[in-house]
Amino acid sequence: MLDKIIIIDFEDSFTYNIASVIFPFESSVKVISHEEFFHFRSGEFLNSHKKHALILGPGPGHPSAYQKYFKQIEVFRNHPNFYVMGICLGHQMLGLIDGKIVDHACEQIHGQTTFIEFDGVERAVFRYNSLAVYENGSEVNIRRFKQGISYQFHPESVGTDSNPLYFRELLEFIKI
Repeated sequence: MLDKIIIIDFEDSFTYNIASVIFPFESSVKVISHEEFFHFRSGEFLNSHKKHALILGPGPGHPSAYQKYFKQIEVFRNHPNFYVMGICLGHQMLGLIDGKIVDHACEQIHGQTTFIEFDGVERAVFRYNSLAVYENGSEVNIRRFKQGISYQFHPESVGTDSNPLYFRELLEFIKI
């Protein structure tokens, strides 16, 4: 049986923190390396007729280093049975795929609290990044898609308020 939620590990220790936030709400979670998933396993998920979520996790480096995966990521984003979420590096990859600019953040933040508006409420979130997605000259912390969302911050961090809130849409999607 295929797991409902697949977290793609881009060699970042925060990847398992994402799984630990989700696990109390959905136990069918698997962390898998980006090489294994995109080179060997992605096809079996695309052939599934059940709802799944794909989380493009955080990681080091510039998102352009992962361009070889962009076409496959687009396939998942356009598939009716997939919800796609990007976190930090994943957010930046989705930005590049959509033709946005990814460049040095206005303020490089590593393990510090910043405040964002989410669902109409100002919330404290933790950022660990040097890069940012830019749209119309401004940094974008959250991007919403038809079936997905991406975050520049780390919703799984102990410094982020109400961690499960940021995974709510994903969890609702796979329950349908």
